[in-house]
Amino acid sequence: MIPANQDQHKIPQVYLKKFGYINSNNQWKISVKSGDEKFIRQKSIESFTAVTNIFDIESDDLNIPRMFEQLNCNLETEYNNILSELENNGKLNDKSYAYLLQITANLIARSDYWREAILEMLQYENKENFLEAILGHHSKDNEEFQKIREQPFFRKLADSPPFEVINHTLLYFISYLMLRLWHYEIVFIQSPNERPWFTSTNPVIVHNRMEPMEIFNKDSEIYFPLSPNYLAYFHFRDSEDKENHLRAYESNKIYPATEDEYSSLQNIIIENPSDLLIIAGEFKYSNIP
Repeated sequence: MIPANQDQHKIPQVYLKKFGYINSNNQWKISVKSGDEKFIRQKSIESFTAVTNIFDIESDDLNIPRMFEQLNCNLETEYNNILSELENNGKLNDKSYAYLLQITANLIARSDYWREAILEMLQYENKENFLEAILGHHSKDNEEFQKIREQPFFRKLADSPPFEVINHTLLYFISYLMLRLWHYEIVFIQSPNERPWFTSTNPVIVHNRMEPMEIFNKDSEIYFPLSPNYLAYFHFRDSEDKENHLRAYESNKIYPATEDEYSSLQNIIIENPSDLLIIAGEFKYSNIP
């Protein structure tokens, strides 16, 4: 029987543990910094970003309410395998590569940043344009696409209060993201010894470009600290924007970060919109950037 209430994590515990530590009481903890504060707080990974039923979907069909959370759990079980594959072989096999793309889309949709952004879009007068953009690929041809706004699944999202359909919309958003990410290539940047990557409560950093009817386009870039040791950079090789030198690196390979790269990428992580910066290990010192 499905429990009425369930703690659901916006950021997976399996991910947080890569940046965390076990304290003297045998509890998993994480070091976090908020805004302009100059001190570090220690948070329990078990409760960090956990919210009761946050990903539940209202439905009379018993298979629907926990569909989002079940997807989250299924993907999380592969995270350690991905990192082991990268560490042991210096690259990802096809299975791990595919799972990393899916986990990336999943974590984007689970973040407060994107939840709030999509809630805002669902409250705009032109919200049906947004819904058409993320739902259009479900049409089998152009004729069906022209009538998509008449479809029951479209009307459900368009006519319901945004807070009632946000999780359902986010699932469609994940599907939309995957269409884009399947065409992206991934480069892995290794941090210098004893100088780990940070992460945050918005772990997947999207440098987005938008066009009419496109939420992500071919020039968009993604930075994702996978662990204190590895950061994944996602890009579309055929992008017309060649300014970022990381685009020239060969796909699915590990490259040690130069001093300039480490400084630049760490700043990207620090400056990314999020509630809390996460610093690897047990870190209690002040004067953090």
